[in-house]
Amino acid sequence: MERQYLSKSRIMAGLQCQKRLWLEVHRPDLIEYDPGVEHRMAVGEDVNDVARAQYPGGVLVEFDNVPNAAIEETGRLLEERPGIPIFEATIAADGVLVRVDILESSRDGFDLIEVKSTTSVKPHYYDDCAVQTWVLERAGLTVKDIRLCHIDNGFVYRGGGDYRGLFHLEDVTKEVRERIRSVPQWAQGCGEVLSGLEPDIEMGAHCTVPHSCPFIGYCRGEETEYPLRCMPRPRGSAEVIAGLIAEGIDDIREIPEGRLANERQKWVRRATIAGTPELRQEAAVVGAYGCPRYYLDFEAIQFAIPIWEGTRPFEALPFQWSCHIEAASGDLRHEEYLDRTGIAPMRACAESLLRIAGEEGPVFVYGSYEKVILNALATRFPDLAADLYKLTERLVDLLSIVRRTYYHPDMLGSWSIKKVLPTVAPHLDYGTLGEVKDGNAAGTAYTRIINTETNDAERQRLVGELLEYCKRDTLGLVELVKFLSRGAPKPPTTS
Repeated sequence: MERQYLSKSRIMAGLQCQKRLWLEVHRPDLIEYDPGVEHRMAVGEDVNDVARAQYPGGVLVEFDNVPNAAIEETGRLLEERPGIPIFEATIAADGVLVRVDILESSRDGFDLIEVKSTTSVKPHYYDDCAVQTWVLERAGLTVKDIRLCHIDNGFVYRGGGDYRGLFHLEDVTKEVRERIRSVPQWAQGCGEVLSGLEPDIEMGAHCTVPHSCPFIGYCRGEETEYPLRCMPRPRGSAEVIAGLIAEGIDDIREIPEGRLANERQKWVRRATIAGTPELRQEAAVVGAYGCPRYYLDFEAIQFAIPIWEGTRPFEALPFQWSCHIEAASGDLRHEEYLDRTGIAPMRACAESLLRIAGEEGPVFVYGSYEKVILNALATRFPDLAADLYKLTERLVDLLSIVRRTYYHPDMLGSWSIKKVLPTVAPHLDYGTLGEVKDGNAAGTAYTRIINTETNDAERQRLVGELLEYCKRDTLGLVELVKFLSRGAPKPPTTS
């Protein structure tokens, strides 16, 4: 029979929130992961694979949810093959089990190397390594150096599978040693939590720091129609909202008059209490733009491990665009581009857009993302830079206009396009789309399209969904401009 261990991940969960730890063990049926969790896990696996490749001759210890077998295999490797790097070395002591990303033999002991798919060292990583180090040393191993292996975002991929220099090894031995003495208390505290009843813990900053908790929905329970948590929180307003929560106020409509100093918060409260949207007359400024009008949206991918020569980790690389073009007659034409080859798509993306973008006319976008992408393309392709910069100068940011001029109670304190469009053009409901409904899903779909192992039928389905998703984004911009152009109803004139 398999012995039950307290894992490192459970201790880390307990450090974030004891209630989260208890729920993970006793009520896993309540887990609700956010849409990007699978993608992040896949990225982590890719990063680990490339990190391991930097240690030739290393051996991976398979786990398969059978800890005792993995512990025995690790022990055998330590005894029979001393000196080799061990990946996912599985070791237990005092009821706590850890799996070390890379355990490397060093003079008179071992080096512990923890691999992270981030570009910097975060404070909670020290606790992570402290648990591992404590277990290894309780098991009789001598740990010399403790290092964090994270991605260097200054790395430029040279191609050919050469990832030398991708990782930065940071010595965190001192910081980890300062925490090790606390590990026994952490483990004991987690054990006591798990043996007791569900902890009664109020929600707070710990729900999202250092990680978003998969039990947020459960802890929120039944909410009001306009929960206070949706109130925008510009800088300097956090204490005001915290005070309202402490008073038991949980609905925006319950906020007493005079308690808010921020104008945006006042606006949200006023419109929510009235139950009606507000559109200010100055929104009509968008109607003054002439034709042809262009409505543009990019989709881009960010690889932790670059796959195209000359690119960096986490660089936003466009693989798709959609553009609706409105003529003076009101006729609407749609153009689009989507890479299906897996060959670096950035130049084709830029050239195809320039071919249809014309020389004049506003280019409506939502936010600064398209400007960032166009500027990056101009930097990458100097011969296209002049035309790309001219296109950038024509951009009209609808987000900045909407933030100043429009609010609907159903936006729940958010001016994101996914919150605004349903109040303006409900027929463009993203819920009617297939698997691809947001940017994260779009990136995941693209990686599957260019994966040579994806079958033709699946690839065609994903291509269709990506095209429809991006097209809906720009069609939404068309509808938004129509709506804003009307502006607020003018008051009747009096004689």
